[in-house]
Amino acid sequence: MGTIVYKLKSGKWFWTICKYAILILLAYQLLYPVLYMVSASIKDPLDTYDPSVIWIPKHLSSVGFMDAFRSMKYMQALLGSFQIGLGCAVLDVVSSALAGYGFARYQFPFKNVFFVCVILTLMVPTQTIILPYYLNMRYFNPAGILGLIGKITGRELSVNLVGSNMAFYIPSALGAGIRSGLYIYIFKQFFEGMSSALEESAYVDGSGPLRTFLYIMLPNAKNAVVTVFLFSFVWHFNDYYLSKQLLGTTRRTLIVALSSLRVDLAALIGGQTTTDPLRIQTRIQAGCLLTILPMFLLYMVAQRKLADSIEHMGIK
Repeated sequence: MGTIVYKLKSGKWFWTICKYAILILLAYQLLYPVLYMVSASIKDPLDTYDPSVIWIPKHLSSVGFMDAFRSMKYMQALLGSFQIGLGCAVLDVVSSALAGYGFARYQFPFKNVFFVCVILTLMVPTQTIILPYYLNMRYFNPAGILGLIGKITGRELSVNLVGSNMAFYIPSALGAGIRSGLYIYIFKQFFEGMSSALEESAYVDGSGPLRTFLYIMLPNAKNAVVTVFLFSFVWHFNDYYLSKQLLGTTRRTLIVALSSLRVDLAALIGGQTTTDPLRIQTRIQAGCLLTILPMFLLYMVAQRKLADSIEHMGIK
């Protein structure tokens, strides 16, 4: 009997050790880039030539951070990223909540066809529609109204939204922003799971559909609101492709500024970027660390709320 118990305990300890070993290896794979980034960014440039310095630098330096901060025009780029991220997140919540509520609670012709079109927007790469997307923003003409006015007045009218945050705000307000199809799906699934008795009680009390949505349904969908808001903010904040195409050369987000950091450093500190790649490494890694810092802080603040919201919604 004692031998059996001993074997069971030994087997339990063995599998526990294996489990933690696997978790430690996975954690190392995930944390390695971040640890390397931190180590390289705080090195003095002289340590890059010292073969004995691998992880822990002998001399600490903030030169990399200062040069990256100036080259990226960090505060300006950070402000631009926050303006796009926050504005689009709020507009995505409003438009997606309305669309999701309509799909969940109302019956109308071709409802399933329209919802399939919404889901298809998640499968179409942005690169395949960037040309019409860009032209629509470059020669913005909502519903052909400006073109009609131009024909009447004899003057060609057009609005150029390239280089403006409106190129991001308008699609988000109309439920056509970055991954808006996913947000509509999230709200649709959430509202379908809510009891219809809430709406019926509101209708009995004299509330109309819009008032019922604003004061009854939407406050109870706070988990969906938090999830969509954070998803939209992070994806717009980290977007590179559309930001590069639609903001032009005069305005940059953090991701766009990071992508051109090597060229900007060349203008700031001369030709060392090509003749001395080891020396410039500290500045590149510092720029990467500065870029992920806002999202890291956001995760530290909002990770519990996001995890709770996703858990209550059943999103995988």
